[in-house]
Amino acid sequence: MIPRIDHVIEKVKSYNPSSDEKLLQRAYLYSAFAHEGQLRYSGEPYLVHPVAVAALLAELRADDTAIVAGLLHDVIEDNHGVPLSAIQNHFGDEVAHIVDAVTKIEEKVPSAGGAPEESPQWATLRKLILAMVDDIRVILVKLADRLHNMRTLDALPKDRRPEKARETLEIYAPIAYRLGLGKLKNELEELSFRYAMPAEYASVSQALQEKRTYSEDFLEDTRSNLLKVLKDLKIKGEVQSRIKHLYSIYKKLERQGINVEEVYDYMAFRILVNSVRDCYAVLGGIHSMWKPIPGRFKDYIAIPKENHYRSLHTSVIASNGQPIEVQIRTWQMHAEAENGLAAHWRYKEGRLTKEDEDSTMAWLRQVMELRQSSNSAGEFVQNLRIDLYPNEVYVFTPKGKVMSFPRGATPLDFAYAIHTEVGQQCIGAKINNKLVPLKTPLTSGDMVEIMTSPSGKPSRDWLKYAVTGRALNKIKAWLNAQEKKRAVEIGKSLLDRECKRLKINLKDAQESGAAADVLKKVSVSDMDALMAEIGYGKLSARTVARRFLSGEDSPPPPAQETGMRAEGAPVVVRGATDFLTTLAKCCKPIRGDDIVGFISRGKGLVVHRTDCPNMKRLTYNPDRVIPVTWELSSDSNSIHEVPIVLRTEDRPGMVAAITHVVTESKARIRHIDGTVSSSGEGRVKLTLGIRDRSHLNQILSQIAHLDGVLEVFRKSR
Repeated sequence: MIPRIDHVIEKVKSYNPSSDEKLLQRAYLYSAFAHEGQLRYSGEPYLVHPVAVAALLAELRADDTAIVAGLLHDVIEDNHGVPLSAIQNHFGDEVAHIVDAVTKIEEKVPSAGGAPEESPQWATLRKLILAMVDDIRVILVKLADRLHNMRTLDALPKDRRPEKARETLEIYAPIAYRLGLGKLKNELEELSFRYAMPAEYASVSQALQEKRTYSEDFLEDTRSNLLKVLKDLKIKGEVQSRIKHLYSIYKKLERQGINVEEVYDYMAFRILVNSVRDCYAVLGGIHSMWKPIPGRFKDYIAIPKENHYRSLHTSVIASNGQPIEVQIRTWQMHAEAENGLAAHWRYKEGRLTKEDEDSTMAWLRQVMELRQSSNSAGEFVQNLRIDLYPNEVYVFTPKGKVMSFPRGATPLDFAYAIHTEVGQQCIGAKINNKLVPLKTPLTSGDMVEIMTSPSGKPSRDWLKYAVTGRALNKIKAWLNAQEKKRAVEIGKSLLDRECKRLKINLKDAQESGAAADVLKKVSVSDMDALMAEIGYGKLSARTVARRFLSGEDSPPPPAQETGMRAEGAPVVVRGATDFLTTLAKCCKPIRGDDIVGFISRGKGLVVHRTDCPNMKRLTYNPDRVIPVTWELSSDSNSIHEVPIVLRTEDRPGMVAAITHVVTESKARIRHIDGTVSSSGEGRVKLTLGIRDRSHLNQILSQIAHLDGVLEVFRKSR
């Protein structure tokens, strides 16, 4: 619907009865005359745009000066024959100041030192932001202008849409948030998301559309339950329900590294009541009806956000197991959340009431400091971006492009964000022209340069340094490919050796079809996959070779649910056979320890303790982690070597007492070594041969009770 000036004036009169209607009419006619004959990209008369901007400002409860500036904001920019002095003469200094602030700079301007390298876009934005510090109405007009442009972005040439959308996401939506303009900020984000990231937008939109039928019914049922809470508490209020904004869902996916199917709390409810006391009473009623999700309660009433936002937020598990988010606030808090500073607008001189000064003006003072510390418009804009995203890190490429990363990101994340090849061939990094380790955390404002080489390749250690999903996934994919390649080589070598021993011609077996039968029996797709399974240790080369001999060594029966005993260590492997197993040397697991198996290239299944520090590094590929348990029927006489360490007092007979306990416990001493420090504390290292975990615990307990023993523990590695 195209807005009309009489509708705008009617809206302004509804909240500001003293508004000067003649002034608004005069500004409308001046704008109509200035834009006569001009058309927008959509083919509409250009006047539609300034009237729409004025209408949006009226929704923000702006004063006459802001409304007039909204009607005239493009007069100078699009009509070079209208000087700023004309606006000043007809409508006063304040209107002229706002119009000038939102007028684009069309040509490059000299930067600090006189170099003509200033980007017109950055210079325009700096002028706008600094003018906002003097008069907050400047940014209101600009935000209204940008919102209407985003609503009609389809009319803009296709190649210009993404840039406009990205600028809106990076600059204008965050400014709207900092000023508490929640409703405007949400719409800017939704519209920008569609054009800046069309593929991601389509993916999230489609996924939610598939859930919508179910969601609509659920929303209504849950709304009825929340209304019942109000009724039972005898509290007057309103319950609103909605599907969360697509962009907020997308940011959650990005932040948590999950897909849309894993987002369950995509439905939100808002309860509006009359008082703060009612807010907390309703919160108690909801928590009595549904189980709250731990860690998801936020009290922004007691501790408001930096933009003065106040509300109670809680997430609960509804009756059907569906997580939902509920916001509880008063009507006044809701007005502030939707319109921010406009909820306390003072209709003179573009100033705020005391209530908003602490939250809004404090940030504007920070903006002033940015001006003093910035040498150019470009630097000022980048510093502003950093300030708008305090929870993210913004860094620069050598060419000045800005890139954002989560806090804790490293040069590796930066390299993979540039291009996969840059990441794979990364051999070093410079931050602010200084060589740094690849694990160095990035900080906002850093200039990052990646050094590459064709011989460069990822390392498993990189998995400890990278934090972004993209970098981690690319590193894992490369490591897995290399592991498989090496496994194929090892598997081929092992199988060739067994085939030679049994005098089997592998080429003949493939041509005769015997190899195809073997592939089918072991459930792999081709010979490379078979070699990889042997190389990883999942299959025995000897068993596979024998299967090539017709009628010999038929496959063993499938593993039962309880698992099959593996060849080597006394463990049971769930749902698999033919594993060659060994006990890890790093953590030396013993019977009774909690254990887990890891398929290691060329070594088969290596059994680790679940608390082994190495397992954190090895689990980058969960497909190679196998559940295992100790075999119940294993030989009870098997011996495990376990290192233990004692701290003792320096007293005679200490070692004799320790060895006596070990001997009485029927354990064996494989190695013993003792030293005494300069402080008089003894340290004894023992390697014992014991039966199992309970046998070890018995020995440790008896040693711990000896006089003079300060501490005894099993060495973890």
